[in-house]
Amino acid sequence: MKQFKSMWLLLAILFLGNFTLTSCVDNQDNPSGGGGGGDKDKNYVERLVPVVDPQGNALGTVMLRFYNDMPNVAYINVSRFQEMMYPGTTIQVQNFGDGKYTLTSPCGTAKVDTQQDLFTSNDYEAFTNLMGMVQPGMPNTTYDALPIIRWKSLEASPAQVTVTLDYGKYGIDIREDGENVYFPFATIADLYTDGYMHIAAFNGQTVMTAPNGAYSLDDGYPKFFITPILQEKRTSDMAEFSYKNLCFTMTNFFGYPGRTLLEKSMKEKGMDQALKDYGKAGEMTRELLQSTDMFDYISGTATLSCLLNDGGHTYTDVTVISDMTGDADFVEKLKPIYATKLNEFLGYCPEYQPINDKRNARVNIRNQLNTKRKEKFGKGVHYVKVGNTVYCQFDSFLCDDSGWRKFYKGEGPKPTIDKYPNDWLVILIDALEKAQNDPEVKNFIIDISTNGGGSSDVVAFLSSLLCNKPDIYYENTLTGQKMKCSYEVDRNLDGKFDEKDKDVKINLNVGVLTSNYSFSCANMFPAMMKDYGVALIGQQSGGGSCCVLFNPSAEGYGYRYSTHRARLNNLKGENIDEGIMPDYNLENLDDFFDVAKIGQLIESYYAK
Repeated sequence: MKQFKSMWLLLAILFLGNFTLTSCVDNQDNPSGGGGGGDKDKNYVERLVPVVDPQGNALGTVMLRFYNDMPNVAYINVSRFQEMMYPGTTIQVQNFGDGKYTLTSPCGTAKVDTQQDLFTSNDYEAFTNLMGMVQPGMPNTTYDALPIIRWKSLEASPAQVTVTLDYGKYGIDIREDGENVYFPFATIADLYTDGYMHIAAFNGQTVMTAPNGAYSLDDGYPKFFITPILQEKRTSDMAEFSYKNLCFTMTNFFGYPGRTLLEKSMKEKGMDQALKDYGKAGEMTRELLQSTDMFDYISGTATLSCLLNDGGHTYTDVTVISDMTGDADFVEKLKPIYATKLNEFLGYCPEYQPINDKRNARVNIRNQLNTKRKEKFGKGVHYVKVGNTVYCQFDSFLCDDSGWRKFYKGEGPKPTIDKYPNDWLVILIDALEKAQNDPEVKNFIIDISTNGGGSSDVVAFLSSLLCNKPDIYYENTLTGQKMKCSYEVDRNLDGKFDEKDKDVKINLNVGVLTSNYSFSCANMFPAMMKDYGVALIGQQSGGGSCCVLFNPSAEGYGYRYSTHRARLNNLKGENIDEGIMPDYNLENLDDFFDVAKIGQLIESYYAK
């Protein structure tokens, strides 16, 4: 991550209707009168704004509406939003009078009451489903679209749950004009954002969407998109709306992993009341988030990030995701204010210190393990054989997906260790194949002790390869539904999904080496392995049970948080955020690289 972001981390610990494939045009205000939609339909102006992807490529234009009572807050017709997010589709709008509408998307329906500002659906994830662009017929579930696996089925229990989202409770106004329903742009964007990172953001000038997924946003919202937002002042209407929208989103869409300072109260009372009740630290955060001073507001996103710190998934601090490096003057003015406000907050919130200490302790364990590994095996050595046991370092559940995509499209050779020596999936597959072909090898150690996570697709692939269990279990914390998502897996990696995949078997005693640092997918993987009878050795893993979403603030800044859409479970349906206990605990970090000793523990485990 860029140097500026690292500093803040340390401090904080087509195309239908109005959406057309046209060249981008200058923004123009087009005055229009309010229609016959009742007392909520105030006067407004409409602007045709450009739409681009995260690389800045032009995608078309879309019409946004700005009402006179909130002149800086963009609204969008729900049908136009659907068309923009999923080209070639739309939402059918039916007016039943008294402000009540039925909205029908290609995958589901919803009802909107614009007088009460209510959204109701018996399957809101289907209503907002964009995953058909990724794989035809796919529901709104967790999938990173790595070509080594593909979605097969989804089981939900209960099958359907009716969700009512009370926007009026948060002062968020859904509007209509007798023919169409209009949501605030940021509000409907939050409703649609999914696990594949289909996002939409508006910075006051330009809309940015990610039709092919937005994994690049892990490194920050693009500089070209953020720079126009870096103003020293916020308008009062934007400050008010932005806070309301954030309160709604975090209260309803947070994954509630179980470890943060604010979440128990937030779940019971909502974020605004939770901040009010949290003493000076909460009141300070609340005031900063509503400030019309941009530097104060950004500081507030950092203090909220402390209150919602869940070990590494949630960063509401907009400096972490939003690329501010393009405006040196803005950054220099922000630094002292940010640091002062954060220090003041920490004085009010001493209970945050143990959380930060725990995070630092996890990082320290990773650093120690890396040092000891290098001393024992040498730099860059990922495969070590001692007697009948092979050790393999596996440091990430991410891979170089470009090479795999080319292979599956028939545009390139299968990725190998020679051409992709730094691809962790290639490293592990190569090690397994080498061990399988060595008649002396009986035991295989997968070391994820310094693994910070990655893609659940890789977890599903390995779970299938090692245990013939291509399933992921999770729950939606908004609906309470338990989910089982199953995948087809190209176990032999020949580029095809066929009967030959069933013939692949790993005839080794596998052990997984974990530490307190093992987080996210490196917590999910040992949870699944333990359920499936694979030996776990080392330390209790570091937790991290929720998938993450990247969302735009109302201004267009980026932030990320643990999502309600997928809080990962074990086979019993239990939240795994507390981490997974090993079958054999290693007190001494030197023992993590005693291959012979770990091999003996693995054999002992399977001899039971």
